[in-house]
Amino acid sequence: MKLIIFIICSILFISCETQEINTVELTYENKENTISNDERNLIRTFDDDYSLWRLEDNLEIYEDLSESLGFFSSFEELRQAQYRNKGIITELTSLQSIVNSGKPTFLEGWSETCVYCKMGEVILADLKIDYENNINFVTVDVANRYLEDVSDTLNYFDIFSTPTYIIFDKNGKEIYRSVGYSAQKKELMQILEQAIIE
Repeated sequence: MKLIIFIICSILFISCETQEINTVELTYENKENTISNDERNLIRTFDDDYSLWRLEDNLEIYEDLSESLGFFSSFEELRQAQYRNKGIITELTSLQSIVNSGKPTFLEGWSETCVYCKMGEVILADLKIDYENNINFVTVDVANRYLEDVSDTLNYFDIFSTPTYIIFDKNGKEIYRSVGYSAQKKELMQILEQAIIE
């Protein structure tokens, strides 16, 4: 019901000719709508993460502050967009299709609170740039506080600690695994090169 009211209000607002006012982009179910600053009230902000707004019709929307991804109708949609933007995928079927896509895959078992994961991010960011056309890079949030249950995914890939790095060849066969901090760029580059050649 809230969705229908929101869509109707958005259509009415867009179709009305009003004076120019400050506006923000609202991404809502893959449709772009415009909501003026006068139509929303800030409820709370979590620095560098998100803000919660209430619209005139009491509908709450969430604004991403970490990556400027826009506005979302639910907290779950916000987190899902943030995770997908970071390359974090947790659903087993999606991960299996990526691993079996015919392209080598680098799978990282990661946690937001893992210090060693954060230490490895610099090296992995370089690898992602260097190999973006040849390797699928996927991250699984082991803690996954915000989205779906990841236990099936973790069990399937035997990820029980962070960070875990798993490299699969183009046939989906595991060719490398490390658990704990081991982000040695030269070693990982050699293994990735081997995965591309095979």
